[in-house]
Amino acid sequence: MQNSNNIIYFNFSYFALRLLGKGLYSNHWTAIAELVANGLDAQADNVKIYINMIDKKNSIIEIFDNGTGMNYDDLSEKYALIGKDKREDGELPDEIKKQVMGRKGIGKLAALYLSSKYYLISKTENENESAWCLDASNVKDSDIPHLDRCNIEDVGVECLDEWAKFKTGTMLHLTNVDLTNFGVKTLEGLNARLADFYLTEMLNGQIEVCVLVNERDQRKFYAIEKSIAFKNFYAFFNNTEIDFDDRLSSGVQIVTNVESISNKKRPVIKINSEQFKVSGKQFFHKSNGELTERELEYSMSGWIGIHTSIKKEDAILNDPDYLKNKAYRPNQLRLYVRKKLAVENFLDYIKNTQAFSNYIEGEISFDILDDNELGDIATSNRQGFIEDDERVLLLIDILKPIINYLIRARIKIANQIHEEVEMYYAEEQAKVEAERKKEEEQRKKAEAEALRIEEDKRRAIEEKKAAEEESKKQKERADKLNADLGSEKRRNYFLVDSMDEKQIDFAKRLHMLKINTATMQKTIKNSVMKLQRGRFKEEDAWEWLKKMSYLVSRIQAVLEYGAVASFNTKEEYVVGDVFSFIKEYCDKILVRNQEIVVETKIVENCDFQIRFVPQDVIIIIDNVISNSIKHKAKKVQIILDSNESEVKIDFIDDGRGIDSNIVDVDELFEFGKGFTQTGTGVGLYHIKEIVVNKLHGIVKIDSEPGKGFTLQIRINK
Repeated sequence: MQNSNNIIYFNFSYFALRLLGKGLYSNHWTAIAELVANGLDAQADNVKIYINMIDKKNSIIEIFDNGTGMNYDDLSEKYALIGKDKREDGELPDEIKKQVMGRKGIGKLAALYLSSKYYLISKTENENESAWCLDASNVKDSDIPHLDRCNIEDVGVECLDEWAKFKTGTMLHLTNVDLTNFGVKTLEGLNARLADFYLTEMLNGQIEVCVLVNERDQRKFYAIEKSIAFKNFYAFFNNTEIDFDDRLSSGVQIVTNVESISNKKRPVIKINSEQFKVSGKQFFHKSNGELTERELEYSMSGWIGIHTSIKKEDAILNDPDYLKNKAYRPNQLRLYVRKKLAVENFLDYIKNTQAFSNYIEGEISFDILDDNELGDIATSNRQGFIEDDERVLLLIDILKPIINYLIRARIKIANQIHEEVEMYYAEEQAKVEAERKKEEEQRKKAEAEALRIEEDKRRAIEEKKAAEEESKKQKERADKLNADLGSEKRRNYFLVDSMDEKQIDFAKRLHMLKINTATMQKTIKNSVMKLQRGRFKEEDAWEWLKKMSYLVSRIQAVLEYGAVASFNTKEEYVVGDVFSFIKEYCDKILVRNQEIVVETKIVENCDFQIRFVPQDVIIIIDNVISNSIKHKAKKVQIILDSNESEVKIDFIDDGRGIDSNIVDVDELFEFGKGFTQTGTGVGLYHIKEIVVNKLHGIVKIDSEPGKGFTLQIRINK
């Protein structure tokens, strides 16, 4: 347009364009998204975004599409005209006009936000491609912006092969784009961030992106996708034609500091959209203040959910796709108009301060906000709306009950979980208290038992002292009796040939009987005291029987042997050759037993010098012989052998042997487990007790059913 005498046209300077470009957008991604929208409005079904940020300070961005493209007339009359409403383009069909995202004709300025120099390449069906350059890097503020035609070869297109695949379309090649502030976290959310600028599932075209960060990266385009953690939603509203239900989880975890409660699956609440009014008709005020001539239809559509948690490490337990970092925040209520993002977070307009309000995420559409019949209510930066406009207030009224419903649902489950946690800790506290009481009872019981033990020890000491005094008196009496009767050395160390000194026999027997009966009396006394105190248990009875059985065996040994002993009967232990003792006892005492033949064999040059109790050895011999008689044995061999390290004593009979029903022969050594009709299991028990505890050896049975009985005793020297 040229000025005349009657008309003066306004021109925009570079300074004005730069002001507009910087003021319209808050970040690079918003500007890129605007340029992508221009491509979609050009009826493109494929828009590609290429970002080469290997050199971040001087990055290259190429945005190209397969839309209708622009010829010279389009560039001069439409593109170069700032503020042209595309929806009023008479060349466009009405169906296309309804889908156009842009309205004000200023989205092209987004290129100047990104770079002060860019190239525009376009091709149409009827014209070959042409290249143009806008360079504002070295101009005066007052200079008038213009496009300079240039050679396509001079542009330096990096995605030339991809661009060549498009028969028609437009490419923007931006140079020296400063992306120095874009780090790893920003790039992680780039795909989702770009996808959030559009209702991708409702677009007619596909948006693809390729980012090169270092020299090793391969140029490959990926379709942008939203990163929405649907499986982390606890309550969900949806009134779109798209079925989001299959994307939700059947049950979600809500993390607490109690693991068992955190692991519970909580059913997801799906809100019935019919209970909320989201559409209707009404008169609206135009920009001049007048009401519309007819009622205009309005409708809010979309989905809104409330997350179980916005803490990333908790949210990913339900949905690994939950993305959150410094560059990308998912918990927003994104508002779209004509499929393009109009407000990044409409929750800021609702101003809900309730707990869990920041757990809301959703994507809603409300196209009446940008209706052609009504005034433009977009803010100066094109990234919001005037808050007190009746359309904005209407949308707020529609959303409030939905938002409140979701929040109440989340509060309700939070309160329920809180009660579960409180109950858990109450139960745990009760367990702790019960355990404390139990420990206290056990402590008191232990203290009482300790006092009892201490009292028993005191009584034992007193009883021991009394027994020692009695033993001392008995020793004095025995010494006097021996002095009176005289002491005579015997021809043999253990046994004598003649047994005619009746008074000596009586004195010796009496002394040994008194020692053993005194012990029996003490055992009986302790058992009676336990019975009186109510502390006599089954195991006490067994121990009592074991001890009394042993003492009876010793008394029997005294009666059998005491009269012919050549040692001093005032002492229990003697020192000598056990082999010789066993042989002499068998040859001179057991010879009187006519029921069985006992043969004793000492291996040549063998002996076993030891300190021992003769009565214990006799108990072993007598019990073995007794068992052999019970099992119909006619003969018992006693083999006595020794070497440098070990003593061997074997008892071998020709009886019936052990019962074939006995699986574990070691059980025969247990007290009270006899294996004959007349046996009690006492004999073998005493044998093992003496061998193990007094002789410090081992004893075992080496027999087969029906093949006699063999008892082996092994003692380490």
